[in-house]
Amino acid sequence: MTPVGTTAAPAAVPENRAERPADGAEVHAAGTRPETVGDGASVWSTLRNRLRRWSFWLVLLVLLCGVVALELLRGPAADRADLSPGNAAPNGAKAVAEVLRQQGVQVVATGSLQETRDQLQAAGATLLVHDPDSYLAAEQLEPLKQQADHIVLLEPGFEALRALAPGVRAAGVVPAEGGNLPAGCTLPGPTRAGEITRGGLSFRGGSEMCFAFETPAGDAGPYVLSEDGATVVLGAGHALSNEAIAQAGNAALALNTLGATDRLVWYRAGPQDMPVAETPVNPMSLLPGWVLPVSLWLMAVGVAAMFWRGRRLGPLVAEPLPVLVRSAETIEGRARLYQSAKAVGHAADNLRAATLTRLAAHLRLPAGASSADVVHAVARNSGRARAELERILRQEAPGTESRLVAWAQELQQLEKEIMHR
Repeated sequence: MTPVGTTAAPAAVPENRAERPADGAEVHAAGTRPETVGDGASVWSTLRNRLRRWSFWLVLLVLLCGVVALELLRGPAADRADLSPGNAAPNGAKAVAEVLRQQGVQVVATGSLQETRDQLQAAGATLLVHDPDSYLAAEQLEPLKQQADHIVLLEPGFEALRALAPGVRAAGVVPAEGGNLPAGCTLPGPTRAGEITRGGLSFRGGSEMCFAFETPAGDAGPYVLSEDGATVVLGAGHALSNEAIAQAGNAALALNTLGATDRLVWYRAGPQDMPVAETPVNPMSLLPGWVLPVSLWLMAVGVAAMFWRGRRLGPLVAEPLPVLVRSAETIEGRARLYQSAKAVGHAADNLRAATLTRLAAHLRLPAGASSADVVHAVARNSGRARAELERILRQEAPGTESRLVAWAQELQQLEKEIMHR
């Protein structure tokens, strides 16, 4: 025994140092040492486990990298704008632009107002302005009249007409009914075309009108020459499209109108050309003057209504009342129970019984009439084959909800036929 107040002597240390584990090595409970990190089999096993665990994310990463690579390798996006000289789709106008180039006309497509002004520095140019969304203001368009020798407004809006073709007014769309529109004027371009297909916008006013047709407010046409003779208002934009260029005299009209000079600047306005205000616009300034007083009045009325309807008239009084449930609610509740339980057979039995009851009452059959009697009476009054009525009223047993709906529609149709006779 060890005396109290003394410490036990340490255990004897074995002299054989080979039995001691190396520094940093781990000893298992069984006395064996684990595999070292340098073991190739263990490393490959660990890698396989990690790859298996992250396989989904690795595949997703590879797919994302592939999509990015395809986007980078793919060329610029194709032109899909309406009546664009670079759009080869049916709604584009690439065919007209290519034919004009073959005839020696230099076609320059521009996408901004500043670029258009730069291209108009050279004299002897025709300017085509296409602003289908009315991005430009009249103040932006007016300087173009001094820069271009000849202007063609393609399906213009109010601002473009006010700036470049004063005196020409919009007259609505060209009716689709009727045949082609004859020129009916002395201008060389429309005269060579002879006639064009219907469509587009119509205008009235100006110095001369071509392809005119009668309207309740007077004659209107898709081709109008401005009063000063420098601007052509062309509402028949479809005549320039690849889809309709070969119809009637559309091609002749397009080539003679756009090829009047050796150079054509084709300008399609975009949102980047919208005028920017110097100061932010106050949203309240865009509202009519009566909005604020009416809003305050409505708020006052709402507060008064809350005080009026929200006051308590006294303590609540408990009063036993009979519970009344409308028949429609009962039917709807039972139908929802059938639907949730997928009880197609029970629903079919209810539909059959209800239909037979209503048919028997309408055909004045006695109270004890059987389903066969109802089928016989319906066949006598409807003119349908008895075998078909037997199937609909007695033999049909829908097994699915879709078949139940179809059969219910057949019952409804049969009942309508009998009720309306």
